[in-house]
Amino acid sequence: MSSLPPDMRAQNLMCYIGHEGTYTAIHQEMCATLGHNIMVEASKDEGNEQEGSSIWFMTETKEREVVSEYFLSILGHDIGVEKHFAQVNAWKKAPFNVWIVEQRVGDLILIPPLAPHQVWNRGTRTMKVAWNRTTIDTLELALHEALSRCRMVCRDEQYKCKAIIYYTLVKYHDFLLRDLLSESMWQNKRTNQFLDEFQRLFYLYQEIIISEMFSPNYPQEENVEMIPFGYNITCSYCRCDIFNRFLTCKRCIVYGPNGMEDTYDICMDCYAMGRSCACISNLKWVEQWEWKILEENYELWRTSIIRCNGDSDDIISLQPLPNAFLNYKKKSIAEVCQEQLRIRPSTHENITNMSPNHYESETESDDKSWKNVPYVKEEFQIVNLGKKRRRSTIEKTHRCHVCLYHHWSWKLAYCSTCTLAYCYGVLWRAFDLMPQTVMENKKWQCPRCLKICCCGKCRKCRTQKPYQQKGTQLGHDTRKVADHRSVEILVDFSKPNMSWLRNDPHNPQDSIRIKRLKEKAESTKSQENFALDNYLVGHSGLESLKNMDDFSSLTANMNYIDPFLRDLTAPESIGSVK
Repeated sequence: MSSLPPDMRAQNLMCYIGHEGTYTAIHQEMCATLGHNIMVEASKDEGNEQEGSSIWFMTETKEREVVSEYFLSILGHDIGVEKHFAQVNAWKKAPFNVWIVEQRVGDLILIPPLAPHQVWNRGTRTMKVAWNRTTIDTLELALHEALSRCRMVCRDEQYKCKAIIYYTLVKYHDFLLRDLLSESMWQNKRTNQFLDEFQRLFYLYQEIIISEMFSPNYPQEENVEMIPFGYNITCSYCRCDIFNRFLTCKRCIVYGPNGMEDTYDICMDCYAMGRSCACISNLKWVEQWEWKILEENYELWRTSIIRCNGDSDDIISLQPLPNAFLNYKKKSIAEVCQEQLRIRPSTHENITNMSPNHYESETESDDKSWKNVPYVKEEFQIVNLGKKRRRSTIEKTHRCHVCLYHHWSWKLAYCSTCTLAYCYGVLWRAFDLMPQTVMENKKWQCPRCLKICCCGKCRKCRTQKPYQQKGTQLGHDTRKVADHRSVEILVDFSKPNMSWLRNDPHNPQDSIRIKRLKEKAESTKSQENFALDNYLVGHSGLESLKNMDDFSSLTANMNYIDPFLRDLTAPESIGSVK
């Protein structure tokens, strides 16, 4: 986080003051960061006070999916919303490892990234200070898993993960160009460490910049508004931090008491999954960086890695940006938004004075806002209109293969190998496919062509093997937290997938989903343990650490200590490292 400019860094720490009866509901650390929690003060068993301490219920990072499924399917709560405190009996029956720690004054608790945990305070008084730290591993987890889950429940992104990646690359590139260390024994090791992390960060940056590239198959986007980065722009729906490109509506502007504009800005991921203001389409592009600067930095960092790696095999994946985009296996999210802007209809309703009640009615009836188009009810039975208008409406709709309702054509996903179409609601609840996942696929095949369709008709077919859902979805009603100008037009994410699940009512804890996730967690553990053992072989220093019983003797041998940590009075040459 220290790579960010000073005005973008977090300037505060969290202080938790508790007593008997207070608790922190089960949750995961924001943006998959590494959590730190130290108890600085607590009441003592003296006078009228009771000794203060905190009981931690910890789980493993590798078992996070098992924990999530257990809370969803058995306890009926989602750990992503941080509103449930599990009882002790629930932890006793849990099909995963639970680590219980009592924290007292001076105890520092380290919370692994994405490890679900909850805290129960005891005694008259407890005071704890908490902070978070990002590493290359946590940034990878954030981009590939944590941020998408935060987006689903509209949880604030407190750390600017994409900006951290960009500014850390700038910082590490300067490190690689300078000789920061004077001790030759550490020179190569430290440089290799920087180079390894620099390359991993570059791959994350490559994912970010490719995802924001426009399609060459469409006309060049004109009149793209430019807002210099640093204005802390967030998505009006999911409240995530926006690094560069996003969409804004010029009509849905709310003015505050002092005349300040509150524009409706939507991130590309939310728009792809069907979230937007009620205008649906006709949104304008905005970017915060000059694209030329992002491209130049990409090429600069790419050539630096190639020059340092020499003849390494990793050079093959370090392609110039145009080639990397052409070889990208799926459409960029910006290209998906370009497509959806062209096929989604545009409404012309004044939405700036919408109330939460109006928002609710819009959610229940997505299509009522098109006054000039015959409305198709949610049950998708054609309204009794004139023959000509009814025929034109039918031509604009198509029947979903599973639910058999007639949806508007732009609300359906069409197979590239057959004539079938699936609505996005069925794809999400029955096949665990997000709308953007389907849209990004250049040649998407429907579940029937993949022989996994689970509709009633296909279940009778011997060639079909019905899809088994990965987990339970209770649904997330985001109307209370999202901007009141917002609507969901493709999928109602507040609806659960319970009707698609097949459970054993006599033993729900041994469901197929929990067994599958437990096997996956055990496989991940065994692979990481095997990799760690292989890494320790041949490293004399690390091997001694593994076999050493008394770790306190390490403090006497300064050769094991990184020079950055060994000498706190660093020279002026590394004064910029914070």
